[in-house]
Amino acid sequence: MKKNIIFYTLVLLLGFFASCKKDDVVQTDSQVGISHITYYATITLKGDQYMSVVKGGTFTDPGATATAKGQPLTVTVTGSVNTAVAGMYILTYTAVNSDGFSASQTRTVAVLPSAEQPGVDLSGTYIYVATGGNPSTISKLAPGFYSTTNCWSGATTIPCLFICVDGANITMPSQATAYGTLSGTGTLSPTGALTYTVTIPEQGLVNVKRNWQKQ
Repeated sequence: MKKNIIFYTLVLLLGFFASCKKDDVVQTDSQVGISHITYYATITLKGDQYMSVVKGGTFTDPGATATAKGQPLTVTVTGSVNTAVAGMYILTYTAVNSDGFSASQTRTVAVLPSAEQPGVDLSGTYIYVATGGNPSTISKLAPGFYSTTNCWSGATTIPCLFICVDGANITMPSQATAYGTLSGTGTLSPTGALTYTVTIPEQGLVNVKRNWQKQ
């Protein structure tokens, strides 16, 4: 009798495992199992991310393209460039995929107060004078348009963008930073002495001077 009980138990177990066949996993271009797949938009700028145009000139937006899973998407542009007013302008390109998820890219355009003078280039490495170190790098993005990895101090790093067409006088248009909205001016002497005069209202800072030296 004991043998019969063991035999019947084995039969029941085999039947149970046979009935528990795993369902086939759904896998398509838009679904894996119960998870829905979304393909995010990829935006590609035409032309450069940083551009400049002389005040009074004509700016033509090169535009951008967007795709999701190889299929084209419509790109919407917000922002504009007023070539009648010198300063810095941001264009934002946005595309939305079929599931409603958006992606964006930006282009920054500097409107120069005048044409850049021949041979002007502020690019290079600068050190913070107060410490004799803490190097900062200035890079030329477009004619008369620059970025610096730090315009503040050796202890605090604040990158920013600025305009310079004559190799001596700098304009730092209003721009967002991690510390608040920054604006200011600057000068570069023939000896490479660079002085930024920076204002960040959110930090209670107005016309604070920071001295750097080109290496």
